[in-house]
Amino acid sequence: MKILMTSRGVVPVKAGCGGAEIVVYQLARSMALQGHDVTLVGEVDEHDFELPERLRVEQVESQSHKRMRFLPGGLPTWIVQHLLGNLLVALCARRLLREGEYDVVHAHGALSALLISFGNRSTPLVYTEHDATPWSCRYRVWYERWMRKTIYRALNVSVFKRADRVVTVFPSQAREIATYWGVEAERVSTIANGTDADAFRPTGDEATSVKAALGFDRYALYVGGLVPRKCPDIVLEAAAEVDNVPIVFVGDGPMRSRLARRAQELGVSDRVALIGSVPSTELGEIYREADVLVLPTISDAFPLVALEAMACGTPVIASRVSGVPEMVEDWQTGFLVKPGDVGQLAMGIRFLTGDHELRDRMGANGRRRVVAGFRWPLVAERYLSVYRGAAGLRPEPDPSAVVTELSPLSPHAVDQPEWVASA
Repeated sequence: MKILMTSRGVVPVKAGCGGAEIVVYQLARSMALQGHDVTLVGEVDEHDFELPERLRVEQVESQSHKRMRFLPGGLPTWIVQHLLGNLLVALCARRLLREGEYDVVHAHGALSALLISFGNRSTPLVYTEHDATPWSCRYRVWYERWMRKTIYRALNVSVFKRADRVVTVFPSQAREIATYWGVEAERVSTIANGTDADAFRPTGDEATSVKAALGFDRYALYVGGLVPRKCPDIVLEAAAEVDNVPIVFVGDGPMRSRLARRAQELGVSDRVALIGSVPSTELGEIYREADVLVLPTISDAFPLVALEAMACGTPVIASRVSGVPEMVEDWQTGFLVKPGDVGQLAMGIRFLTGDHELRDRMGANGRRRVVAGFRWPLVAERYLSVYRGAAGLRPEPDPSAVVTELSPLSPHAVDQPEWVASA
């Protein structure tokens, strides 16, 4: 197939970039390696990510867009960044559609998808919804929920109705789109995100030991942007309630200096490491050496960091929000906790870091789960089936068939301590 794929254009695809950007690159790469011609509209750092022969990148950037990345974080900045990034991507994609023919265009940003749909009558449009609905997330300020609901109704729902196919990353969202927004169920599919099971695996180069570099004999790990919706401060508060367990933060963002100050106030700065963004080639060893990945987000759809940790054999403690329970199975690959609950998070960290056998069992379960259903080549095949259906090249499979890999693991006998019932 000849595929035009568009990123959101918000941040470049490089070390430390967001999950949606990684999804776009990995899908484009996997399809190119399978022999399809893919043109990716976005900003890709070719020093961090190599491009296969059949993958061409149409770089999109502007000086004003670059300057936006240095503004303080927050919802207003987020909105302006998405507006500008999606506009640049859409303009480039519309030009490419005028200049050449494609079997399908696959958009990953709501605004760019909507702009591409106007005047595009010949090329089927597939849209992936990467964000959870505002009704399934929690927010730390009241107006953010109101603004996100307003934007979702006006923008995302419009895309659902104009796209030839809509793909969500977890099943309940697909049901919601079909049930509440009047979109025909046969146009909505669920395809979970994936991970690189070869790059992220339980064994690796021990010469790059993170423990040795930081002077820790063990640690709990946070990977993600240091932004309010990811709740890194909740990890810090939980760390103060757990004796002698260091916390390593991988990622950067506007909350970094605030976290450093709070660590001092809590008296835990000697066992907290804020190491910033790291190249993807170094992340595997960081996951492998961690006792547990802590994912306290209150607003996420299907975060890749959970799959990456599981691929490395590391259990995950995560908030029970949106699509997270579809990948982290409670008591099998990790623990699910109430969003924003410092006490539950602290108990989970204390319990897992103190039980080596349980960590090993959960880690092995997680690795098997990823290999069985969340590798990028498998995800790419599922998308290609949707593309072919949208383009009328062959009958499309039952949309439910693409989520069969999300079924729970076979139950294992794991005794639950008393604190679980009370939590």
